[in-house]
Amino acid sequence: MTRLGIIGLGDMGGAIAEGVLTGQWDDEVTVVGFDVSEEAMDRFTELGGIPAGSVGELARLVDLVAVVVIDDAQVRQVCQGDDGAIAGAAESGALVAVHSTVLPATVIDLAAEAAEVGVALIDAPVTGGTPSARSRDLVVLCGGDEAHTERGRPHFERYGGMVVNVGPLGSALKAKVARNLITYAELAVAYEAIALAAAADVDLGAFAEIVSYSDRNIGPHVGVFTGPPTYPPPAFGGSFTQIAHKDLRGALALAEELGVELPITALVDQHIDAAFGE
Repeated sequence: MTRLGIIGLGDMGGAIAEGVLTGQWDDEVTVVGFDVSEEAMDRFTELGGIPAGSVGELARLVDLVAVVVIDDAQVRQVCQGDDGAIAGAAESGALVAVHSTVLPATVIDLAAEAAEVGVALIDAPVTGGTPSARSRDLVVLCGGDEAHTERGRPHFERYGGMVVNVGPLGSALKAKVARNLITYAELAVAYEAIALAAAADVDLGAFAEIVSYSDRNIGPHVGVFTGPPTYPPPAFGGSFTQIAHKDLRGALALAEELGVELPITALVDQHIDAAFGE
């Protein structure tokens, strides 16, 4: 039997629970959950989950404690204390996996505290969003001892399509914030492009089709991640940055004409030479 505990049943934790509880499995799966929100707990129990009265109770009932709360303060709050996840895991022998995206130092501190009572605690942030959680196709990045990743793997594979050990404790969180950087930067500049196109009276439906179709070959990320990326980045030569400046300044000139602010585009134009080693 798999006994999975989920602390935090909000957007991501609730989606993970939903994905596991609605999945088809060859063996029996018990999912125990805890959240301070009664509404979240009600949704969880309606799906067939078992509610716990506290995080400590949850940790005493399961093999894996998945911590899916929002920030560092909440991670510390649910892990520490006489009825926290670490104390409960000390009784059950559960592995504690912090799926929240927090500071590496937070997990390193908690792992040291957990080790004092014989509990393994690792950083294991997830990426892919709630749709991937519901379809059980998240990426689970693990930091710490490879043996701990393998211990958690059967549980992680209930909701993760990819489970990978990134390196020492804290490494997974470092990789996660780097991964998130791409998402937020891309999203921000995408909306700058939409703002410019809209101000120029470009049909946004047609614009979306253009971007989606052309991205088949030049995106996403222009093939940078089709294999291990080169670092430092290659110096593409004067022609690359020359053309990049031409295109970026063309966008900035049009934006000025139309009264559209493109701060991220301006920063890219300012720093693209340094970014590519020119």
